[in-house]
Amino acid sequence: MKKIKLKKLIIPAVNAAAIAGILILSAAGPHSAAKQKYNFTAGKWQGDSSERYWQVSSFFDDDSGFDTSRIRSVRGQIMTALKNASYDTESGMKLFTDAYSADVGTAKIKCDTSRRADAAVTAVGGDFFYFHSFDLISGAYFSEEDTMQDGVVIDRQLAWEIYGSDDIAGKNIYINGVKCYISGVVAAPTDKASKKCMGDVMRAYVSYDTASAMAMNGSSKSAENGAPSFRDITSYECVLPQPVENFASKTIEDVFGTAYKGSVRIVSNTDRYTPSKRVKAFRKISESVIHDDGIKLPFWENASRMTEYKLSWLYAARRLLTAIPVLTLAWLAFRLIRLYSRSKAELKIRTAELIDRIITKRRKNSAENA
Repeated sequence: MKKIKLKKLIIPAVNAAAIAGILILSAAGPHSAAKQKYNFTAGKWQGDSSERYWQVSSFFDDDSGFDTSRIRSVRGQIMTALKNASYDTESGMKLFTDAYSADVGTAKIKCDTSRRADAAVTAVGGDFFYFHSFDLISGAYFSEEDTMQDGVVIDRQLAWEIYGSDDIAGKNIYINGVKCYISGVVAAPTDKASKKCMGDVMRAYVSYDTASAMAMNGSSKSAENGAPSFRDITSYECVLPQPVENFASKTIEDVFGTAYKGSVRIVSNTDRYTPSKRVKAFRKISESVIHDDGIKLPFWENASRMTEYKLSWLYAARRLLTAIPVLTLAWLAFRLIRLYSRSKAELKIRTAELIDRIITKRRKNSAENA
């Protein structure tokens, strides 16, 4: 008798635990994904529009040859694709947005006093800070529309290192001897994946004009003798309309896939964290983590890939837990069918007896009333 009671308790307990686990994992997945904010730029760009938008990123190796001189051509190809998809490209309305960047390297940073520091410098262009909406502590972001391109965005750690404050927008900063002004101060991402990928390095984000001035300043050549400029692009991100499935990804594949074959990795950001995609990727988890194509990814993409890895395990575990109540329901359905099959004849007899009693009672009542 005790064994029967224990069995009756175990099955509901296991199912209750499985359902609780499913609910917890279902909440944990989107919560982890949301921390990688840059992957959700398409939703921000779409806003209240009924038009669907999609984000796609492309990452290039150092020898790809892709640089700022080709941005206009890339934008032109995207506009042609949109025109072929029946979008009104002559209306003047901005149909897509993009951003590009590259690692400049470590630079010597100083302020108007004697304080100095080393920081990792990233050259950025397009709507970089729209895609990478760091928490702004003071000041503002610069953009490629600014008349002067000498603004710099630095992180809080660097601000405190050179000025002892994070409220320093407008103050001078010297990067490898190039004078700029601090446009804004941002907080570094605080999620675990980003912190791990960024390390303890202080960071500064500069325009390509500033990066070129840094390259020129560090060269022994004069401008007349062809002093170097910085034009490399290793990361290109864009958000564009998605009138039909895979339109955005195919457009970017057409732009970069052939010309930079073997030198580019293209990522579809908008759907990278969907449960179905992560469970599918789980089957080839090692391939999704390990790459030997020589492409150095920026910290935000590495953080996003760490989150992909985590979610692949999480959603695979959720699917495994889902199997428990599904199998339990199937087992119960089987038992009910089996029970019904065994007692079907008896049920027919009892039903017939019940109907017969009801008819007999009604006839008796009718006779008494007559």
